[in-house]
Amino acid sequence: HVDMVCQKHDSSDHDFDKDPIALQVKGDWLYATDTTLGADNGIGVAASIAILEDETAEHGPIEVLLTVDEEQGMGGVHNIEPNWLEGEYLINLDSEKEGICTVGCAGGIDLILTKELHYDSEMRGIFYEVIVDGLKGGHSGIDIHKELGNASQLLAEVLASYAHQSALRLASFEGGTLRNAITRSAKAVVAIHEAHKMDFEAHLIAAGKSLKARLKGADDNVAVGFKLAKEQATQDAESSQECLNLLTLLPSGVVRKSVELPIVETSCNLGVVEISEKKNLRVELLARSVTNGGLDIVKTRVKALAVMTHALVEEGNGYPAWQPNLESIPLQKLLAAYKEQTGEEMKVSVIHAGLETGLLGEKYPNLQMVSFGPTIKGAHSPDERVNIPSVERFYTLLKSLLTKLK
Repeated sequence: HVDMVCQKHDSSDHDFDKDPIALQVKGDWLYATDTTLGADNGIGVAASIAILEDETAEHGPIEVLLTVDEEQGMGGVHNIEPNWLEGEYLINLDSEKEGICTVGCAGGIDLILTKELHYDSEMRGIFYEVIVDGLKGGHSGIDIHKELGNASQLLAEVLASYAHQSALRLASFEGGTLRNAITRSAKAVVAIHEAHKMDFEAHLIAAGKSLKARLKGADDNVAVGFKLAKEQATQDAESSQECLNLLTLLPSGVVRKSVELPIVETSCNLGVVEISEKKNLRVELLARSVTNGGLDIVKTRVKALAVMTHALVEEGNGYPAWQPNLESIPLQKLLAAYKEQTGEEMKVSVIHAGLETGLLGEKYPNLQMVSFGPTIKGAHSPDERVNIPSVERFYTLLKSLLTKLK
């Protein structure tokens, strides 16, 4: 797919609409400067085009399929017609770990939760902007098992725990920019009673220490910051607590691990949160599962919370899981090619991420598919990088596989 996840560090002024990606090499790794790199899936696109131009590549008839909008909901592949492709084998180049080939992936669905909010025009108390940041973020499928912090849910939890003991009124809440990226930073503006100023600040300081201890080894740089903010319209204390309780309880992270395979079976990512007087409440979640039943569980839990808090839930951009076929010809040829190239056995896996292979398999049920790629780390975050030596080995392996399939 030719699209990329556009994420950047908060300090960056990069404009993805017009600025080129600024590349830098650090040792054996290619990075962008303060932004995502786009190796997911630019490296697959580059390899596909290179094969078409490589006079040393030996292969039979091939089709190269480049898609758009994969990251936003697989819009491109959704629109492929069943009679467009002629090939019997499909080689997907959207994998991110050398030495491992993928033969199955999770399906997914977007869940959009909205709620009408009522604001009080009377401005009273002390206003604070509270921020949770310093988190790594990452890919909401591939990185979901790492127990990384989700800034939106952590901020909601910090504020909800205070609201359970003292009145707090919520003016705004912003967290995340994409439903398939684990949220790195979130901020809210709240109002408290003037008499509770010292208690509130002490609560935030203690919460910051608690999060550091809790996320040690996963997100060591997590931080809770706060500063005084200007007066603005807020919800009442009861509605504010309801919103914060909702954000705290929404499924986020691993929901269930598979008992048959060493993978996450079902997960949900709290991707984008917006609360404001004009936008009301809007939450974008992405649920993933290797089983249809897993997706149903997440949908039921989200809808149950929506009913309890008088919110609405819409579903969209659903795509099926890719069920493994361990007897497929391209898989067997790939395993043989890798053994010849490295002298080692290639690992076979099912990943907890969405690949376009699920939808392609639905439209072309006789396709035999396999996926592999070079080593990419930090996809969907500004730390994204691709291992340069692995790219050469990946391309050599691709040529070898095409020769065996001709």
